Amino acid sequence: MGIRRLLLLAMLIPSMALQAQQDTARVVLDPDSIAPGVQGSVNPLTDNTKVMTGDELLDSNFPNSWPVFGSDVRMSVGGYVKADFIRDFDYIGDRYEMATGSIAVEGSPERELGGITTFHAKQSRVNFDLRSKAAWKSGKEYPLQVFVEFDWFFDSDAMRYNTRLRLAYGVIGRVLVGRSWTNSGDLSAIPSTIDFSAGDALYGGRAAQIRLQTKINDQWSYVVALEDAGGQIDNPLGLGGGFRPLWPNLAGNVKWRAKSGSSVQLGFDAFPMSWVGPDSVPNVQTAGAAVTVTGRVLFDVTEYTDALVYGGGFGEGMAHRVIALSWDGKASGVISDNNLKLAPTWWGFAGYNHYWNKSLNSTVSVNYTTTELADIQSDQTILSAGSFHANLIWFPTKLVSTGVEYMWGLRENKDGAQGTATRIQFMVKFKFH
Repeated sequence: MGIRRLLLLAMLIPSMALQAQQDTARVVLDPDSIAPGVQGSVNPLTDNTKVMTGDELLDSNFPNSWPVFGSDVRMSVGGYVKADFIRDFDYIGDRYEMATGSIAVEGSPERELGGITTFHAKQSRVNFDLRSKAAWKSGKEYPLQVFVEFDWFFDSDAMRYNTRLRLAYGVIGRVLVGRSWTNSGDLSAIPSTIDFSAGDALYGGRAAQIRLQTKINDQWSYVVALEDAGGQIDNPLGLGGGFRPLWPNLAGNVKWRAKSGSSVQLGFDAFPMSWVGPDSVPNVQTAGAAVTVTGRVLFDVTEYTDALVYGGGFGEGMAHRVIALSWDGKASGVISDNNLKLAPTWWGFAGYNHYWNKSLNSTVSVNYTTTELADIQSDQTILSAGSFHANLIWFPTKLVSTGVEYMWGLRENKDGAQGTATRIQFMVKFKFH
């Protein structure tokens, strides 16, 4: 029933977004022409690089690029330095992002520890973008790109200064191969938060994949991909064996985009879930699936644009892709003597981004996710989580920003035990692209 409702919603939202555009008084600028992560953009703090294929890669401007001498390759270096200053007023197991799954519930020993102050610069990142053309023996040329991005955002204190590979992929024509964003997610719908997790109930992440991405026309596009399959199986009975994916995840999306920049996306995942054990434990194979609906609606589209972003989804066996539920490693389902039961999971978020003036911006967002747990699972297993974010960002220049964000989070366990936490985060950010 959950999937049917989402499909109905997916058919209704495009007409709603189109009506919102017809009611807009000023439409003078395509917001996608504004570089992401700077004042004036729809998501001013969201610096996730847009994945491009085909003719999009042939932009002769290729911002901030230069020729690699001795070749026909052009190169650009981008990224930023971001320093974060965090004050927790309650215990949160993750000191670097608002992982609601790590909030201590009432009655737990961690709850008595209270808050803590954390300074770090782990979110700083650097990327390298190289573009050219590849010629086949037939003489036909295709756009070619190699993109690599690094940061230092490991949660473990032991690895806090280790370099982490975020993205590494190559594109030829409309085919992408490598590590990139999961295809049922939607970068254009992510709320613009100082918090790295962006709300924690978001669905998706990054995965190694093979992707075909193409346009149907100026408004419609689609993506089909094979992705690295993951999962988290709870094993409360201590059975031998473990989760072993035997096939990749089939993923993709269909996206509608208005000329003004508003969009709606319907995404899907179909993936294997397998438990493989010794002779004394039955091998179990089943399939999980998920449907997602995400989008954004723009208002008063001028040089500085307000935006409503939203998303939601339902699936079985996909909770490992929701950050909040993945915290305790039991999210996808549970293995018993003769059965692998996948967990039905719902998630949703909404955010609004508003420009007070040319240099002052705010985003508010809410997020919530919940799942169904089996009787044999521990009472301390995460059942649901949610959060609220509100920030104020000042842009003295396009390349420098500073601001403060208030966060409130909730975790609830299977036995009904709850914990809430409050965090304030201040940041200063210097971009170099």
